[in-house]
Amino acid sequence: MQRPQTSIKRDILLGAISLLAILGVGLFLYVRNFSLNAADTAFDRVLAASAFSIADSIRVDDGKLTVELPLASLEILGAARETRAFYAVRAPDHSLITGYADLPDAAKARDHDRSPSFSDAVYSGAQVRIGTVWRYIDFGEKSGWVNVSVAETREARSQLASDILKNSLAPMALAGLVICLLISKGLNRAWAPLVALEAELTKRAPGDLTPIRTPIPREVSSLVSSLNDFMQRLEGVLNTLRGIAVDTTHDMRTRLASIRALAEVAATETDPGLLRSYAGRVLANAIDATRIVNQLLADAAIAHHIETSGSPRCDFLELYLEAVDRLPTENIQRCRLADLSTAHDDFPVCGAPLALRELIDNLLDNALKYAPESTIDVDLRTSVDGSTIEFDVADRGPGIPDKDKTRVLERFQRGSGQSHVAGSGLGLNIARNAAASAGGNLALLDRPGGGLVARVTLPRSP
Repeated sequence: MQRPQTSIKRDILLGAISLLAILGVGLFLYVRNFSLNAADTAFDRVLAASAFSIADSIRVDDGKLTVELPLASLEILGAARETRAFYAVRAPDHSLITGYADLPDAAKARDHDRSPSFSDAVYSGAQVRIGTVWRYIDFGEKSGWVNVSVAETREARSQLASDILKNSLAPMALAGLVICLLISKGLNRAWAPLVALEAELTKRAPGDLTPIRTPIPREVSSLVSSLNDFMQRLEGVLNTLRGIAVDTTHDMRTRLASIRALAEVAATETDPGLLRSYAGRVLANAIDATRIVNQLLADAAIAHHIETSGSPRCDFLELYLEAVDRLPTENIQRCRLADLSTAHDDFPVCGAPLALRELIDNLLDNALKYAPESTIDVDLRTSVDGSTIEFDVADRGPGIPDKDKTRVLERFQRGSGQSHVAGSGLGLNIARNAAASAGGNLALLDRPGGGLVARVTLPRSP
């Protein structure tokens, strides 16, 4: 099941909106609490002023406490039509002097505490705010603190808090909207280099694998660098395949033209002896063509395998033993592996197994082919420090002149004086490329006493 396509721009925008929403909720709660506290602070001052006004009107007449309630004190509280006001004046013994007897009583005052106190309560089915002041009255034995409580419902306070909240949230909401628009514009601006990159790649020809030159942000430079590296590797593989195709076309055209010419001559030949000669030559050319096709296909497979398989760790000795097992029985007996006199128990290398198999196969095939009457001596060893592995395939064949040693490592190149041996000139080239893909090299050396030593040196994997 295909995963749904995601959008980085949408995810960033949604993340920013979510963050702004969380911040908005936090600001809403903060401003709401602030507006309620601000409303209480403003109205508490009015409530305290009314309570002090009533407290100032307390008198002692004939040993009794009396209150001449100032009209202004309640008019202040009743300024808002939706607000209801209540009051209660209590003697030092908490007996009611005047007002609402069931209005909640305040706690006992601390000595010499003349500052007003405020509390919330439910009275007459409504939430009320109660302000209380204390006034010490000296009238003999009954002297003490007189309690004046004034209460009002919260409608006006709630209305003021709501107005403060609305006036604060409106610019906040507008700022959030502006921020979202700026984020969207910023994302569009940030995405502009990627759009330019897309346009450049879209306009390219199918075979254009040159590095990307469009200016890009630092954040995606590693991505573009990886893309350039990939295109470079792909171009290398395509160039290899093109070269193989060109070489195949050229060499196969020659072989097929020869086969066709021989077949045409044989078709008109009446002499049985000559006819068999032509048929033999046709067969030889067909065998050569088959060999060339097989080696070219192997070369192409190796080039592809090197690029796609990475460099896994494998045992070179095991690969050699498998290669010998694939040989015909008579050739197996001709391959002689020297004693493994090495301080290390194994021969690990990092490389494409298919490429290393072709390396071993081609070196053994060359040695067996050019020295058909002699034994092939194979030596596998490690360096003293264990950093490299050396693989020698030594034969007693005609060898290769020094002037040809470099040339025969190229594709379709053979040594001088070797035309009597069937070959395509691809084996050593495949072996060299396989060794190079594993970080090593192939060297052709003269063997003391005559013959050739093909030496492969590879880094030993830790």
